[in-house]
Amino acid sequence: MLRLTLVLVAGCTAATPATSRPAVPEPGPIASSTGTPAPWPEIVAVPAPALRTQTRPLPLDMAQLRELRDLAISPDGASVAYGVRWPTFDPKAKSAGADDTKGGWKVEQQLFVVDRTGGTPRQLTFGKDPATSPRFSPDGRSLAFMRKHGDKRALHVIELAGGEARVITLGDYAPQGYNWAPDGKAFVFMAQRPASDERKAEQWKRGGARVYDEWHQTHLFVMPITGGEPRHINRGSDSVMSFAWSPDGKRIALVLAKSADPVDTFHKLVVVSAADGGNARELDHGDGKTPFMIAKVAWSPDSQQLAYTVTARGGLSYYDELRVHDGAKVTNIAGKLDLGFSGLAWSADARSIVVLADVRTSSKLLRLSLDGRGAKEIAIGRRVMSGLQADRSGRYLAVVSSTATTPRAPTVIDVERTTVREVAAVNPEVAKWTIAPSEVVTWKNREGVALEGVLTVTTHAKAGVPPPLVVIPHGGPDAVTSQGFGSWAQFLAARGYSVFEPNYRGSLGYGRAFYEANRGKLGAVELADIESGVDALIAARKADRGRLFYGGWSWGGYLSAYTLGHTGTRYRAFMVGAGVIDVVLQYVASDINHGPAADWEYKGRPWAQPDTFERANPSRALTNAKSPTLIFHGESDDRVPFVNGQILYRALADRGVAVKFWAYPRATHGFEEPAHVAHMMETWAAFFDQHNQ
Repeated sequence: MLRLTLVLVAGCTAATPATSRPAVPEPGPIASSTGTPAPWPEIVAVPAPALRTQTRPLPLDMAQLRELRDLAISPDGASVAYGVRWPTFDPKAKSAGADDTKGGWKVEQQLFVVDRTGGTPRQLTFGKDPATSPRFSPDGRSLAFMRKHGDKRALHVIELAGGEARVITLGDYAPQGYNWAPDGKAFVFMAQRPASDERKAEQWKRGGARVYDEWHQTHLFVMPITGGEPRHINRGSDSVMSFAWSPDGKRIALVLAKSADPVDTFHKLVVVSAADGGNARELDHGDGKTPFMIAKVAWSPDSQQLAYTVTARGGLSYYDELRVHDGAKVTNIAGKLDLGFSGLAWSADARSIVVLADVRTSSKLLRLSLDGRGAKEIAIGRRVMSGLQADRSGRYLAVVSSTATTPRAPTVIDVERTTVREVAAVNPEVAKWTIAPSEVVTWKNREGVALEGVLTVTTHAKAGVPPPLVVIPHGGPDAVTSQGFGSWAQFLAARGYSVFEPNYRGSLGYGRAFYEANRGKLGAVELADIESGVDALIAARKADRGRLFYGGWSWGGYLSAYTLGHTGTRYRAFMVGAGVIDVVLQYVASDINHGPAADWEYKGRPWAQPDTFERANPSRALTNAKSPTLIFHGESDDRVPFVNGQILYRALADRGVAVKFWAYPRATHGFEEPAHVAHMMETWAAFFDQHNQ
């Protein structure tokens, strides 16, 4: 359960030729925008002499990609607020000394608002610190957001009509998640209780020593917008994972767990009085034996029903039940569907719910009726979506969406007219890139299981000559490769490589049986599935058997290292990014890959099921590694600790395998600093080019 949306994987055996599906339909009826995008600085596209081709995107293009990070729709559906993180590069910058680690880069993260019909976005924030988590007030006149104030996160409010943002003083509390009260007169927020003076003194006396793996509970508080002392809502020792305040203002639904540990998989749904946290009523808690996790929670507009997505049959990311509690009973209204849900929104009449689901290599919006009449798709064409939100009427939906040729953008869907509008272009300079086409390819593995993936076809291929192929499996492993915009695939395609992103067994989007198929057999299942796909592409002359490459990040990095030790010289070179190399070490040292996470993925724990871990361990097969390998790892990675990269490097170096290990200071599991991104992309492409002679 690495949960990073970067990709990689491999496997072996002969298979039937891959076939492509029919041409992808155009993405829905798109309403054209009348305005222009925000006035972004001109992108600096500096050639990279080490690279064989200078086709855009270049490494600096990749590092300067802007990231859409937050999204909110106003209660009346008239406006969309969103956050953008954007790096800018000064090619004339000089080092300011040993402490200057910026490499000529500047990074901002600000909030914008735009009309649902498009037009010119308006920048709302200009502060030095990142502005995040926009939330419209119930009357739509104000926007709240989080940004540092002093040395802590704090709530801020800005009037949309104009003016400076004001700070909502929370004292020593640092909000983790928040929202407006239904009447707009207060905020509800999650936070840890501030340390008492006595606790601070004790910590000082022991020199900062702490109890390892001790989690401080997260609590829920209500704070008047005018200020004052936050009012504590939840009672008992449970930790608040999420919450939802009823529209009538009377009750708050809480998702609770015994610990704030993110892998505490036994949740319960409780409703309490918004006035004082009393009259607690537990609505759902699963069977107490099988992991039971609740994700999205939403009240019906009339405050009479609660809808929530649940994983109740095992798994940590597959929310395949949509339960509705009507005050008397619980009903799973998605019981006839074999889908995982990532978002939900009530209709205004409280008779149906729109859900967002990953379906194979795309996303779908479905309307589920509460009377059990089934699901009806809202047809908007092929599009990859996330972050579903709805206005008060349920007519306008806001999502982050992308297509195979357009990057992620704030998008509004009119469910009555079934129209889609990208309301702002976050990365308009992509229009200057050479965009490689992609297709969904299908094949069968040795067991006859139907599989598919996304193939991005380089435009540099010569007619009749199969191109070199880079395999990039997705991370997770609880994830899926969709046919949205893939910047890594486009970058490598511009260098002359086709890119294969397979959906191996264990991926989301293909039903529960498919999702569960690699549990307890990690590594071997993915290897067989992916290698059979590579064989199919070779047989279809979509890839050159003699010019195969492999690379991935996170769980994709795990699969890259696993494949390195199991395929001899089949691949000319590998890239292993933040990859798991020793699964027992990962169990012990990762921030989330212990306990119930391992129970699901390995069907046990290393002390009780050592053989299962040993079979899945990339490190045990590195004695067979032969191919040149490039390693990238952040020195501050808590998800896949840095020592994994050190193990891989030492194992290959000791065996005389050509290896280069780049360690990135300050970097966590996903690289944030643009200087790191630019260096990584150029180094990766140059390394593969070196071995593509």
